[in-house]
Amino acid sequence: MSGKLFLGTVLSAGLALPALPALAVSVHIEPPMRSERPVTKVQACGWFIVLRCGRSQRAARSFLDRLGGPGVGGGAGTRVIDTNQYPNFRNGFYCVMDGPYSSRGAAESIAWREAVPDAYVKSGC
Repeated sequence: MSGKLFLGTVLSAGLALPALPALAVSVHIEPPMRSERPVTKVQACGWFIVLRCGRSQRAARSFLDRLGGPGVGGGAGTRVIDTNQYPNFRNGFYCVMDGPYSSRGAAESIAWREAVPDAYVKSGC
């Protein structure tokens, strides 16, 4: 017998509903976990030539423009990245980087130190 039919029959006959056991439901909701690093997808893994880093995105873009703009460099593509998106970089910086390259040796073979003496190679992942 369906629940609707049973309930309708009980109510129309003036009968009392059968006692049902009380259900105790306890709901525990965990607050969202805070992460020091936002959950984002890394743009690309590999080895990068770090040309300059700082807290200002505007200053990083200006430096990139002085070097010749996006894409200038060793062929992998020079750009400004947000370090929050790369697990091996410290959060809160904007870096002008060339890469990614498939190996440390490939990145080190690019002659950026002639233009940027402080350039160094670092893994992004």
